[in-house]
Amino acid sequence: MTLVVDKFRTLIPPRARPSPSGWISFNAPCCGHRGHSPDTRKRGGLMLGDTIVFNCFNCKFSTGWKPGSTLSTKFKNLCKWLGASDDDVKHMVFEAMKTEAADYVPAESKDIATFTKKELPPNSLPIKEWANQSSSLLTELGPVLEYLVDRGFDPAADNFYWSPEPGYADRVIIPFFYNGEIVGNTARKVRPGKPKYLSDQHPFFVFNVDEQTEEKKYIFVCEGPFDALSIGGVALLTNEISSQQARIINSTGAEVIVIPDQDIAGLMLMDRAKDLGWKVAFPTWDDDVKDCADAVKKYGKLFVIVDAIKSATDNPVKIEIEKRKLKEKFEFMEK
Repeated sequence: MTLVVDKFRTLIPPRARPSPSGWISFNAPCCGHRGHSPDTRKRGGLMLGDTIVFNCFNCKFSTGWKPGSTLSTKFKNLCKWLGASDDDVKHMVFEAMKTEAADYVPAESKDIATFTKKELPPNSLPIKEWANQSSSLLTELGPVLEYLVDRGFDPAADNFYWSPEPGYADRVIIPFFYNGEIVGNTARKVRPGKPKYLSDQHPFFVFNVDEQTEEKKYIFVCEGPFDALSIGGVALLTNEISSQQARIINSTGAEVIVIPDQDIAGLMLMDRAKDLGWKVAFPTWDDDVKDCADAVKKYGKLFVIVDAIKSATDNPVKIEIEKRKLKEKFEFMEK
């Protein structure tokens, strides 16, 4: 398989639906660019193999590519509408040109985010399923319940698991879902000690992307899973944004608002968000509130969401000015 196909595969929206006939359906990104109403009925059809075939059954746009041919303007437009950057398209153009040579052998792709199934730690169950277990197990589970309640979360929510196994008994386990499958997890320690997190995850994963439904106007991008769960957003699981994560987030079609942690490390997200054309929120939280989870506990979910929307900007100059103000503030607080 060529790198053109591999690259294009990373652009497919995460909520795309495969059919038994081999077609992959998702909301066609072309309609709004061609004077039609945006597609909300998954009228875009994609056939992907050694070749690429795309048809929109709403605005009748069609394009494709096969090895040995160059990329058409229509195909390049489709890639951009799906979230490809100019550099991504240039790379695909270059790879397509190379396939015209009879002795072409594609290089191994290093730019594909694949998320295969993973197992949770042994004997992991949703916390709510441990309610009828022995009293000794419930005693062990007590600190985990206290931790979640103290942070403002419902321990009976589907997001929280627990295992009595050594190394996990004092941790709350959060599974990572992608297209309905568990593809990793992180286990957060609820008592003092290191490591704070034990994680088993794929590179470039975006936490909670499965919960980003099509009717959502905004997608809130946070750093940690508790932050994402507190406001129904997604988490990068780091203070950086990879190209693969950016594609996954852009593919939701929602307006992106990044809400960094309120510390020096959180400032790193701002430059990357600015480069991606995303909005950055500058919350009006008190100085003792570091992240979304803390803010939701203190102010409530509605306040945090409205505050993020109102304070968000994609103006590069304003982002830089506000970032410098925050940097000075955080450096002063650390003294």
